[in-house]
Amino acid sequence: MKLFEVLKQKWTPRRERDAPQPEKTEGETPPDDKVPEIYADERLRRLAFLTPREHELFLLLLEGYTLKESAKRLSVKYSTANTHMTGVYKKLNVNTRAELIIHYRDTGAKPI
Repeated sequence: MKLFEVLKQKWTPRRERDAPQPEKTEGETPPDDKVPEIYADERLRRLAFLTPREHELFLLLLEGYTLKESAKRLSVKYSTANTHMTGVYKKLNVNTRAELIIHYRDTGAKPI
């Protein structure tokens, strides 16, 4: 078994592991081949839940601005920008700025 499959088996929730798997027929692409497309759709769907201000901050963070610089550009206090950043992280399901950039830099997000 490949290392990835072993890790996937170990870390996949039991209810997903034990669920019946659809049978694969010849010439049919397995659902796993569509993961990147589905993942991209999920990222775009999550972006839709950002408030306009969170979206502005999100774009500034993607451009590489620090939180302090972003607060100045948005004309808000640092603590307000920090609150918006917390909302962005929660709604986009990321924990760090690096994760945010890695997962969302190629979404083509534009100002609202």
